[in-house]
Amino acid sequence: MKPTIRDVAKYAGVSVATVSRYLNNSPLIAPQSVERVRQAIEALNYQPSMMARGLLHGNSYTVALVVDDSNVETYGNDYFLRIQYGLEHALAREGYYLMICHIGSKNVSTLESIVNENRIDGVVLLSELANAQVLEVLWKSKIPFVIGGRSSVEQAAWVDIDNIEAGRCATAWLLETGASEIGFLTNSFEKVFAAERYAGYKSCLEAAGLSEPACGAAKGLLTPADIAAYVEAHRDRLCRAYVASDSAIAFHFMRELTKHGVRIPDDVQVVAFDDSVLASVSEPAMTVVKIDVVSLGMAAARMLIQQLRAGEQSPEHLLLPVSIIERGSTKMRE
Repeated sequence: MKPTIRDVAKYAGVSVATVSRYLNNSPLIAPQSVERVRQAIEALNYQPSMMARGLLHGNSYTVALVVDDSNVETYGNDYFLRIQYGLEHALAREGYYLMICHIGSKNVSTLESIVNENRIDGVVLLSELANAQVLEVLWKSKIPFVIGGRSSVEQAAWVDIDNIEAGRCATAWLLETGASEIGFLTNSFEKVFAAERYAGYKSCLEAAGLSEPACGAAKGLLTPADIAAYVEAHRDRLCRAYVASDSAIAFHFMRELTKHGVRIPDDVQVVAFDDSVLASVSEPAMTVVKIDVVSLGMAAARMLIQQLRAGEQSPEHLLLPVSIIERGSTKMRE
């Protein structure tokens, strides 16, 4: 049988009313009782009825993750799936469910409906969807929300990786291996994360007394065909090392280098970002700046839960740290 609230109270040695206060985040409960009830719930694996709590407090105990349905690639994106996992994991620990809300970048009627019908308590959205139209719906409804990714809207709460430090970290690693001619590969500088990683790359070169080489920044690498064309056009004047703004670009770049007889890491070294599946299956495996995307999702969930408990939107900003994972696409020069 599933444990009941009475079982929790008996295990903790407190009254049913005390357990109820704990479940409803009441301040009228002693700290020692809080810990005893928490331990009892964990020991018994007690799952309170969200429907009953929702009816009592007028809450749905549901958070929406807003997704752009015009971009089919999102749903097969390892990055998105790990953010979703982090959100679900952290929300479940607090008794909340995650709902995926599909909206078009220029059509927010679905979001308006679920917000206005009180079907959700809060919203998490990725930074590329935090446009004026979406934000207007959220501000107007006064629903708490958190953006996954840095936002230029200072009044909004957001969580992101420290992408400037990530760019610096990748470049510093290549400098440490003995490389001095280091290029940068990206699909677009219009994306905030790519622009920030590039800024970190440039600042690291400048701090080392180096300037961006002639073979330096390459943008517009949107598809594998673009990357193949770039390598074909520059195969006789490649940099000795590259920072790629994401692991997908690095994967296809390394594959094209190999096709042209370029040895990795002997001839050209490559560092990318995010320890994705591509990073580990590439040949050789990629050295990457580790981006803990699951932790990003969990941090966004915790930030939103704090807002829900406080009953107001708080413009908190959080940058998560990064670290390097050394693999076969780089090596120390002798």
